[in-house]
Amino acid sequence: MPGHLEPVIESKPMQTASSEVVRDINRRIVLNLIRTRQPISRADLARVSGMQRSTISLIVESLMEENWVLEGPTGRLPRGRRPTFLRLNDERVIIGVDIRPVQTTVAVADVNGKFTSQEAMPTPADPKVAVKGSNR
Repeated sequence: MPGHLEPVIESKPMQTASSEVVRDINRRIVLNLIRTRQPISRADLARVSGMQRSTISLIVESLMEENWVLEGPTGRLPRGRRPTFLRLNDERVIIGVDIRPVQTTVAVADVNGKFTSQEAMPTPADPKVAVKGSNR
């Protein structure tokens, strides 16, 4: 077509995820798989996640060093190595804080997401007072 202009496409270099970001994502995937499928073996984690067994082993070792994951009983197979099952450490807790204009809620949950305690309190209207805290 006469007078027709082709759109100009600017080429920008693509950003790639750093190896640290990839490690963090893989770690979260493994932790969530253990949480949702526990007890689970390292071999099953590799199969379900699609990650290499060596990657799974490194992640699990790190999670065990940090006390998030514990080894449980071993399984029985018709042949080969007996798998060691992994589970989350029930003694670890997660603290959640939800701050809203009217109310602030603080909750404690176990690693499986079950709330063990929760407390709600009014949020002061003045942000300076809210940040300073109360004198209970």
